[in-house]
This record gives sequence, C-alpha cells and structure tokens, in this order.
Amino acid sequence: MSDFQSLLTKQSIFFREEAYFTIDFRLKMLQKLEDSIRKNESKINEALKEDLGKSAFEAYTTEVGYILFEISHIKKHLKKWAKRKKVKTPQKIFFYSKSYIEHKPRGQVLIFAPWNYPFQLVMSPLIGAIAAGNTAVIKPSEYADNTAKVLEDLISEIFPEKYIKVVRGSSTTAQQLTDLDWDMVFYTGSASIGKKVYENAAKHLTPVLLELGGKCPAIIYKDANINVSTRRLVWAKFLNAGQTCLAPDYILVHKSAKNKVIKALKKEITEQLGQNTKESAAFARIINEAHFDRLQKLLEQTEIIYGGESDKEKRYIAPTIVDEPSVSHPLMQEEIFGPILPVISYEKIEDAIRFVNRNHPPLAIYCFLKSNKTFEFIERHTTSGSIVKNDAILQIANINLPFGGVRQSGIGRYHGKSSFEAFYEVRTYLKHSTSFDPKLRYPPYTEKKWNLIKKALK
Repeated sequence: MSDFQSLLTKQSIFFREEAYFTIDFRLKMLQKLEDSIRKNESKINEALKEDLGKSAFEAYTTEVGYILFEISHIKKHLKKWAKRKKVKTPQKIFFYSKSYIEHKPRGQVLIFAPWNYPFQLVMSPLIGAIAAGNTAVIKPSEYADNTAKVLEDLISEIFPEKYIKVVRGSSTTAQQLTDLDWDMVFYTGSASIGKKVYENAAKHLTPVLLELGGKCPAIIYKDANINVSTRRLVWAKFLNAGQTCLAPDYILVHKSAKNKVIKALKKEITEQLGQNTKESAAFARIINEAHFDRLQKLLEQTEIIYGGESDKEKRYIAPTIVDEPSVSHPLMQEEIFGPILPVISYEKIEDAIRFVNRNHPPLAIYCFLKSNKTFEFIERHTTSGSIVKNDAILQIANINLPFGGVRQSGIGRYHGKSSFEAFYEVRTYLKHSTSFDPKLRYPPYTEKKWNLIKKALK
C-alpha cells in the first residue's frame, strides 16, 4: 500500500468512526484554524513576499483577511445552513408521510491549489470542506513553496493527518494523488491540467469542482466614465502583477474613446504604482523564470505603447500596454496571466460581443458604461461565470455571490454558503407511517383504482 493510499484509508476510517463530524466539531475546527491563521499571520506574509513579492497590505486584503472574513461568515451561519429541511409531501399520494432534505458530507476530499494566491486558494475550499464535515488532503503548488511550507506547518500543528493533511511535492505527487479513489476532487488552476484531473476522476466517477481561467474581457463603451473606469481597471489588472484568474485580460474600447482611455491608463499606472514600478512596494513579481519567459515571448512582435521593461533576475515585468494586437497573435490566443494589457478598439457594441464570443466563456466580463440598455444587451448575448458593471474583480469580495466559471473556465461554484454546498451530498428522506395502508397501489389493478390514481395525479 502506498503512503498516499494509507493516508486516504486513515482518513476514511476516521471519517466513519466520527459519524460525519457534528456541527459543534466543525465549528470548533474552524475556530482552531482561525486562531492559527491569526497566530501565524506574519509568517504567512513573509512567505507570500518571498514567493510573489506581495506587500503586507495586498497579502492581507487578498489572502489572509479575506479568509478570516470567510471563516467568520461561515461560523455565523453554519448551524442554520446545516439543518435538516422539511419539504412538502403531497398527501393525496403519500398518506401520513413526511419528507426531508439533509446534507451529508462527501467524505475524503482532495484539494489542489495554485501558486498565484497560494494561501487564499488553499484555505477557501478547505473552509468549505470542514464546514460540510469532510476530511481533506491538500496539495499546494510547488511553485509557491515558501507558502506551502507555512501551510504544512500550520495545518500539522492543529490537525492530525487522519483529519487534514498538507502534501507537498511535484507534479508526480499530484498524479499519484489523483490516481486514488476520492469522494471529491477540488482543483484550481489551468484548463489543461484541469482536464487531466477531470479525466482521472472520471475513472472512479468522482465528483469534481474545477476553478479554471480564461480571457476575461473589459468592454469600455463610449459613454463610460473614463477616469473611474481606468482607475479600477489598472488596480484589477495589475493586482498581483496580473497573476489573477479574474483579472481583465484585455480591453475592448469604443474607437471614439480609445485615445482618452490609453492616456488615462498611463496616468493611473503612474499614480497607483509610481514612476518606477520596479521600486513600488505595491507591485508584485512574476512567480518564476518559466512564467517570466512565457510572458516575454508573448510580447514579441507587438506594438508596446507603455512599459515593456523587465528584469529576469528580479522576476519583474513592468505594467505594459499593447496596442491592437492581431486576433491571431499568441497574446490573444491564451490567458495572459501577467502585467500585459492589450487594448483593442471596436465600432459597434455588436463587434465587441462577437470578439468576446470567439473565445470560450470566461470567468468574468467587465462592462464600463452608463447605459443600462447596453449593459443588458451585452448580458443577453454573452456567457460568463459573472458579469460586472463599472468594476472588475470586486465581485469576488461579496461572500454571498457564488464564484465559478462556465465549462472551460470552470465547473461548479464556491465561496460562502456555496462552499458549504459544494462539499456535501444531498440525501432525501421519506418517513412513511404504517398505521394506514390503502390498497390503491397494489395489484390487482382495477378500473376504479385507475380512476382514483388519475384524480390523485391531477
């Protein structure tokens, strides 16, 4: 038996022995997790700085603080969410019966986390797994290994491995884990790897939640507030050096507003990140040399109208604006996932919609405009995990909004209550009395019974 199979067996035994973990147990575990995060906040910040060059402010707002808020929210509502729910029972058919819906934990959950938000994207699904009453094995990304080590220490200090375990390692480790028969797999990362995870899970008919990516467009209409729009877009695009799945991938701007938008983008980059972004504490770094090289290659044969500077040793690529790249250029064929912002003009809103729809449905579409009619037109003629008017990324901060994509950008939803729902199975209950047992359903079938059944099923 492999070490990982042994770990899965241990967790399975613990899960069965504890009878799915009581709500009080789950709340206690969430509290332990919260206390440990607060205790280790400085270590988490240091690790995020080492891995991605994140400032303490950005680390707190997008990772640590976000998770503490989510734990608090789930603790507050868990007892209500987890209650068995009574539903109506048609008494014409089910005499003296009662019907219920109950939430049962899935069991042994495997969580794959990416490197771009290496703390948040481990903890957020883990919170849901704990709240729903599961055990969990977590495979963090080896690309953010400083954060992975802190996570491993934090989890092992408060939870036994038969309950929750962090497993560090390479892609070989990930493959060995996916070969096992889990009760659920949660994966965040690229669509290419997501397909492999999905394929492996299908061998065991294991349910999978996939959080992937795609090219999220920002559409700027001719009536947009340009100053506010570009301020919000610069923040959203260059947060974490563009390494955010929800980041605006490119801008589609009405041709009448293009020059003003480009001018405003340049101004906002300077105001938010300074004249020399390389020295800005607010600007993160590219995760590793391989991704640095990939991004540099994407800039080949493009018209750079702002930025473009880089330093491989420092893993630094400046905020960069590219003018009108060709649809066939690699920059427009894959998710950029870096601080490169293509700007493309359009004449009619229908042109912008056609441009968006030539790609797979993205995680989000961002629309900057005043006209409700135009916004509704875009909404009706596009598909995405979310659509936002006059902002970007901010939808993820609303814990009440389920987060996820559509097909190539993801399968399933989580965050807040949706995290709890993602990690449980629905079990239906029917309680039937034996005090009254009409013979209507039993053979022999007569015309009288048939007529009564017809009346009952009207």
